[in-house]
Amino acid sequence: MSISRRNFLKSSAATALAISSNSVLAKDENIKTIPHASNLGAFYADVQDGKIVKIHSQVSDKDPKFPGNEAWIDRVYSDTRIKYPCVRKSYLEGKNSPELRGKEEFVRVSWDKAMQLIVDKLKTLKPEEIHNASYSGWGHPGLLHNCGAVAGRFFNTSIGGAVGTDGEYSNGAAGKVNATIMGDLEVYSLQTSHEVILENTKVYVMWGADLLKCNQIDYKIANRGNNPYYDKYEKSGIKFITIDPQYTEIANRFGAEWIKIRPNTDVALMLGMAHYLYTSKQYDKDFIEKYTFGFNKFLPYLLGKTEDKVEKTPAWAAKITGVDEKIIKALADTFVKNRTFLAGNWSMQRAHHGEQADWMLMVLAAMIGQVGLPGGGFGFSMHYSGGGQAFSGAMLPGGLPQGKNKVDVSIPASRISEAILNPGKKINFKGGHMTYPDLKMLYITGATLLGHHPNTNELIKAIRTLDTVVVHEPWWTPMAKMADIVLPSTTPLERDDISYGGSYSQDYVYAMKKVIEPLWEARNDYDIFADMAKMISDKAYRKFTGSKTKEERIKGLYDKSDCPNYMSFEEFWDKGYLYFEPSEDAKKFVRHAEFRKDPVANKLATETGKIQIFSQKFADFKLEDFKGHPIWLEPAEWLGDEEKTKKYPLHVLSPHPKYRIHSQLDNSFIRKAYKVTNREPVVINDEDAKKFGIKDGDVVEVYNDRGAILCGAAVSKNIMQGVIAVEEGAWYDPENVNDEKPRCKAGHVNLLTTSIPTSTMAQATSVNTCLAAIRKVDAKAYEGVKAPKVKGA
Repeated sequence: MSISRRNFLKSSAATALAISSNSVLAKDENIKTIPHASNLGAFYADVQDGKIVKIHSQVSDKDPKFPGNEAWIDRVYSDTRIKYPCVRKSYLEGKNSPELRGKEEFVRVSWDKAMQLIVDKLKTLKPEEIHNASYSGWGHPGLLHNCGAVAGRFFNTSIGGAVGTDGEYSNGAAGKVNATIMGDLEVYSLQTSHEVILENTKVYVMWGADLLKCNQIDYKIANRGNNPYYDKYEKSGIKFITIDPQYTEIANRFGAEWIKIRPNTDVALMLGMAHYLYTSKQYDKDFIEKYTFGFNKFLPYLLGKTEDKVEKTPAWAAKITGVDEKIIKALADTFVKNRTFLAGNWSMQRAHHGEQADWMLMVLAAMIGQVGLPGGGFGFSMHYSGGGQAFSGAMLPGGLPQGKNKVDVSIPASRISEAILNPGKKINFKGGHMTYPDLKMLYITGATLLGHHPNTNELIKAIRTLDTVVVHEPWWTPMAKMADIVLPSTTPLERDDISYGGSYSQDYVYAMKKVIEPLWEARNDYDIFADMAKMISDKAYRKFTGSKTKEERIKGLYDKSDCPNYMSFEEFWDKGYLYFEPSEDAKKFVRHAEFRKDPVANKLATETGKIQIFSQKFADFKLEDFKGHPIWLEPAEWLGDEEKTKKYPLHVLSPHPKYRIHSQLDNSFIRKAYKVTNREPVVINDEDAKKFGIKDGDVVEVYNDRGAILCGAAVSKNIMQGVIAVEEGAWYDPENVNDEKPRCKAGHVNLLTTSIPTSTMAQATSVNTCLAAIRKVDAKAYEGVKAPKVKGA
């Protein structure tokens, strides 16, 4: 595309006018059609008399039939909207009574009262006593009103910072390991293009990777651009293999060969393959010698010549994984004799000893020897936000600067409960040590910690020890109900913003124009923090706002990018989007190709510049549960534990939902498409269902020592025996809030999941290491999660 510099608006007044103006009129002159975008896709909203009447997709959406965006109408006008600032009754009365969080009523207060309570509390606390547990992206993908960014900016510019979060839930284990092995996290990296795979790949292995679900949504603006490629994959002649306890929808669509594997045993399977490839002399010795380091240090472990004295043969792997020894050998043969692409996933590393999974998959790929070849090697993001799409190469608008956080303490994402309950406790972390701070306040903006954190009952216990909990939310989520002070924030459709589309393609920039005025007393998080900053001091207010209006900031983000080279801001804001065409070269991208071409000139950012099969850095940590090369370690809970499975015979998977973005959309009409008895489904193998006396549609209780949930049974042949699946994200709804561990009526799976860390290395989440039992129960009809009663509303 040729670049010609265009004139754009210079005055902030003109910018403000452009932003506030309405979009083009629809055919009916009484209906205004306004462009907007979300992580469910880009769309137009038809507005009549100030109310949204219809949602329809923009041209960038490659699957406009996806129902997610239509649910915006339901969500915006939902009965679960938080209408007014609210304070928990005893907290408002000065009694606090933290043990009553989630149990007692709320009282409507004025905005001034609510903000003054917060500011007064902040003035009594040190920054290191406040945990800013606000997160970005998934709920609010705009670049100005990004929840994590505006909250971080407020704390950093107004009070010197707050305790943050180290790492994440998505890739907490891989994020602490992969960069040392490959010089890159890999889990968020640009992937080999679909075009290259379609032309070159003969065998495509979906190693726990569900290519469909998370490619329907995006961390920024979804385009569902992978869907047309899936049509081509179906007709490509590529042999698909899925290694997974479940046979997914996309596996069925591709006619994939199903390798059923016990959850949490993938490392053992990879080791068995590696042993076979080595002993049969089929591994790529030249690749290992030229592109990797430390194979000679890994080999004694593989051959059973180290302390454990266990040779990692296919027969050994078969006993652990449940995959037949002959199949293990046949898979390895297939991989080395064909151009093979290993599509890894994120779920394997969300398990006890999850750090080993990605590492061993990369070692196996190195032994196969196709890393950097067209259609070969591996990728860990083909299942996420458009992985495999060509990258536009455009410099896109950035986000809101947060300033410097003077608090140098960050809690590993999965350790929040433990940190709150154990102030001053020292733990191993990333090869060193850290000490938990003495937290007094939890501040959450646009996130539902109670939705995604493991071991919900433990988290609630922790929350009920704090001095103050503040939540900004548009809806009465389970987390909002557990707060002391609740501030009603706007939905994205009630404010102006800007964002970009496709986490990988990055080929669109979108005007997220305000569709309707904020409902009830909802306010933008940005404005809330600006007002609280002013209540702290004029200096804090100036630092937070930068003496700029929101309109100036949006235009400023646009201007500091490649966008003005293609379209003036005025044109962009009127049209609603700007498109960047990826080049033909971008469509030929092969991950690691440059490294393979010249490993010296293009060395990796690792200890040796090569793939680290062995890392001296890691070995020097001298940890019991994490060594200098990948190893098999038995999980705390798994189907191979004969003693534990006597009481809890089923392994619980908690995959990403098909019809939600985590907990988003659980308060919309879409729930009618998949709920069973209006509860979250539990998928159970048909033979297991017979064994436990369960029929399709029955109300069942799934339980373990950590908690219990009610679900609707979904009997299926597409899940292996001994395994059940409950998708994460159902809104927690306790039967009796006064019970120590109340049963959840809605099927919130994190009541069951463990809070043990992956290891003393990454301290990441192990939610996929979970055993439970199941039984049919009689239960009252369930209507769904409701908003609490608010006094004075």
